[in-house]
Amino acid sequence: MKTLFKITFILFSAIILSSCGKDGCTDPSATNYNPDAKNDDNSCIILGCSDPNALNYNPNVTDNNGTCIYSNSFLLNGDWNIVTLEYETQIDIPILGSQTISGNATNAGVWSFQYPEYTCSNTLNFVTEGIDIFGQTLPGFPIDITSEGTWELTNDDNNIIITDQSTTLSSNYQILSVQENICFLSGTIPFVFDTLGLTINSEIDVELQLNK
Repeated sequence: MKTLFKITFILFSAIILSSCGKDGCTDPSATNYNPDAKNDDNSCIILGCSDPNALNYNPNVTDNNGTCIYSNSFLLNGDWNIVTLEYETQIDIPILGSQTISGNATNAGVWSFQYPEYTCSNTLNFVTEGIDIFGQTLPGFPIDITSEGTWELTNDDNNIIITDQSTTLSSNYQILSVQENICFLSGTIPFVFDTLGLTINSEIDVELQLNK
């Protein structure tokens, strides 16, 4: 009789223990998921992006693993210094005819993009290299462009169109690369300048490196 009682007690205890279950992580998406666990003990480790500003934000993530992906609009937001600039333009000068001017410049201005307002203020300021004419070198032309306006992304967020609010002139840039603190752009900027007593309307092709 005692033996039967012991067996019954052991079986009953086993049933109780099995019904209580095992503590652990019950989330299949966690790295430490335990399929045998019955009771979640909040020990789950879920890797992913924990930044609400990211496109792939996951509110369930416990450990950010550096995989966050951001929109180009979000990355462009802020103030940028034009660290380096390569340029080329053609201008028509009376008597001299069409002249090609190209070269490099550094610390050539500041661009500021506001997101999500999509407003911007840009300054481009440098002096071109001189032009060799008939064995003489003419001084370089000052490029001084300041504008405020709006911007938008097109072509699957790979192009920026900046529209000046006062002149309504637009400039189009291709985003070659954009990261958190560095950006490379190429595009064409319309500009107006006075030289030799003349007002010249032209465009300048540029490639820019911007740093925050």
